[in-house]
Amino acid sequence: MEEKKSEERKFKLNRLETTKLMGPWVDEHWASIRVAKAQGKKIAWSIGPLFPFAYAMGITCHFYAGYAAYCGGRKGVPPILEAAEAGGQIIDTCSYHRLHLGMIDAIEKNIPIKEDVLQPIPDLILCGRLCPEHSQIGDSLFRRLKVPAITLDLPPPQKEEDLKPLENYAKRQCYEVVIPQLEEFCGRKFNYDRLSEILAVLKKAAMIRNECWKFFERIPSPWTLWDYAVSIAPVFYLMGQQRSIDYYQQLLDELKQRAGQGISAIAPEERFRVYWDGWIPWTFLGTIMRKLVSFGANPIVGRYPWEFFPHPEHIDPERPVDTLIEQWYSYRMATGSSPEFFQHSLAEWIEQYSLDGLIMYASRTCRVWNLGELDIIDDIERKYGIPGIVIEADMIDPKFFSEAQIDIRLQALFEMIEARRKRKR
Repeated sequence: MEEKKSEERKFKLNRLETTKLMGPWVDEHWASIRVAKAQGKKIAWSIGPLFPFAYAMGITCHFYAGYAAYCGGRKGVPPILEAAEAGGQIIDTCSYHRLHLGMIDAIEKNIPIKEDVLQPIPDLILCGRLCPEHSQIGDSLFRRLKVPAITLDLPPPQKEEDLKPLENYAKRQCYEVVIPQLEEFCGRKFNYDRLSEILAVLKKAAMIRNECWKFFERIPSPWTLWDYAVSIAPVFYLMGQQRSIDYYQQLLDELKQRAGQGISAIAPEERFRVYWDGWIPWTFLGTIMRKLVSFGANPIVGRYPWEFFPHPEHIDPERPVDTLIEQWYSYRMATGSSPEFFQHSLAEWIEQYSLDGLIMYASRTCRVWNLGELDIIDDIERKYGIPGIVIEADMIDPKFFSEAQIDIRLQALFEMIEARRKRKR
């Protein structure tokens, strides 16, 4: 036991300075929604990727998944989920959706929750169906809140030739349904010029962000996937703002400095480089990172954070609506709408990022992301000799989180990697 503790004390995390900017900016974003509502302005909730349309019309917008991440980071999840369960919600349903239903119950029934995670009831629901459950979630909120809802269907491509017909289908919906309904809600014409301005800034910011991604290829890596998860926020909360460009430029400069000095994110050495599949565990970021660091392991690539405008070089601000749709579908092609699609991307990442192992984070309440994980592990191990494990938990709900399970499976993964290394010597 003492030997194990000594080994755990051997490694530590070298935190980035730039990521410390995020906390105050994120707080500012969520506070601005409460302020807007108090001032009598219209606010929206966006389920899925339609929030740029709200920003273009000057509507203060709450991003559904971003709110769940914020609550998880601010340790505000348990009482809200408890309110949802008291209201009759089943715990196996999407914890993001339960979180919002719980918040509605807390507001309507005066159930005390942390003030900094309290969000006001929306005047408009925007629902872009990237997840199969988004349409049901949007309908649930529409029936519960009785506020207008604008929806966009984004069917997943199952093969390469599906892509263009589905893009065209989504574009027609934007022009014939989404934008006219948004104009009717706002009482004015859609602001295409503002959307173009937002996308021009986004393109610059995301191009710099993609330069930061390249540093994951370095051995050792100067940053972690967790650092990048924290750094997703400018894409949503600062979209169209110069601060988003400034943030990623500062991040890039810090990564260059670290690389030049040979500074690893894991000190004194990076022993294992692992892939992280599925959701970022927002409520448990610190706990899981400490466990990984205790083994000298760095999570350096994952499917989830790659979804946000992965190919900004193709953003064309002169075609704002069309280019948004194309970006959303480029994500679906890059990360896979099916296990078959995704295995191709993962096979490339193994070599690109010099991966030693796979961690599949199987969320109990978001099962669509878990499809084929065991088959993928088997296939990758057979073809490339890279072992993998499955961790069963949730994005934010602590009821499904077992530290003992995670300890056992991480120990097994790193023992497998070490055994393979010894056989190669």
